[in-house]
Amino acid sequence: MKQSSRINVNLMKDYNKQLVLRTIQKHGPISRVEVANRIDLSRPSVSEIVSILIEEQWIEEKSSEVKVRGRQPIPLDINKEKKVIIGLEIGAYSTKVIVSNLKAEILNEIAIEMDVHKNPNEMIEYLGNQINLITERYKANQIEVLGIGVGMHGLVDTEKGENIFAPNLGWKNVQIKSILEKITQLKVLIDNDCNSAALAEMWFGQGKDESNFISVIVDYGVGASIINNGSIFKGSHHVTGQVGHITIDPDGPLCSCGNYGCLETLTSETAILKKVKRKLKIGEKSSILNQKDNIEDLTIDDFYIAVNKGDEFCINITHEVARNLGLGFTILINLFGPRFIVLGGSLTKISDALIPIIKEVIQLKVMGEEAKHTPIITSGLGDDLYTIGAASLIVEDIFSLPRPNK
Repeated sequence: MKQSSRINVNLMKDYNKQLVLRTIQKHGPISRVEVANRIDLSRPSVSEIVSILIEEQWIEEKSSEVKVRGRQPIPLDINKEKKVIIGLEIGAYSTKVIVSNLKAEILNEIAIEMDVHKNPNEMIEYLGNQINLITERYKANQIEVLGIGVGMHGLVDTEKGENIFAPNLGWKNVQIKSILEKITQLKVLIDNDCNSAALAEMWFGQGKDESNFISVIVDYGVGASIINNGSIFKGSHHVTGQVGHITIDPDGPLCSCGNYGCLETLTSETAILKKVKRKLKIGEKSSILNQKDNIEDLTIDDFYIAVNKGDEFCINITHEVARNLGLGFTILINLFGPRFIVLGGSLTKISDALIPIIKEVIQLKVMGEEAKHTPIITSGLGDDLYTIGAASLIVEDIFSLPRPNK
């Protein structure tokens, strides 16, 4: 047999094996027959691949829940007990490390305060040592740790595994991948937190059954990630999806990126809290003052509580934020034409007040009647979005289909 023929045969075997595994991960519990029907592969081939995947502890047979006469198909599902992933979220103010199984169920979680004045290399080394303490317990119980996914804010070079610029941390050109791999001896994948969050939506959230959508995150910053044909759309300069740094008001506030009037300066948690305090100091009235004695002690959570209690002052500010977000969403819809947009991040706590206004702006400004009604939905992953997103970098790597040029 020619070398190229052997390569093609091996590639096809790898492809089919990965296709079966991916199908079980996406749709399990699922029978062998259902797998074969979904991917148009012969039942004997599926059965042969399933046997290999069970032996390698990727999947397991489950008990059938329906008890009827006759032989029952045996459901297959991902083995949640034998393989785990580390998800590392490096945020502007704190960092979380989780251990997750392949179904995005969090088995362990620790939070670590970030010291922005400390050398970033030392911080990454410290995180690596903390991860080693966590993984030792799993390895001792014969549980395989598949890798570390790292999601962080700012600009990231995914190929080099390098933080290019994290404005809220003040980090530049930090070799995160190489440092962590050296300390932990595990595979490390890194991306910005918006892209990793979008993968979480695609594998475990609102985008599980959709291949063209946009994920927008709004909390201390604002960012977006475009899922196009089931993959993250990436440009050439590591800045794709930086919707938070689109200029909305040229005369607006100074942004951490150095420009003025970015969307982030008008809609982020930091921007909201600044506006709340400024307006209260000049005499505007709000029930939010009942929550703290001192205006400077107010937090963004106080604002969320006041909005959900119907405080008029806070709702008016929310509507201003929503109108500006609507302008950002309009740009995304006009450029990329997504099936829907998923809103994630802490602002989902007031999504009932935000989304109707966002939709009004979209219907007013988006081109095309169908696009004007692009659904805006809220992420269901809550506070775990970033950490599950980080872990999803490894999930995407494990379950992606092989390509000839890989």
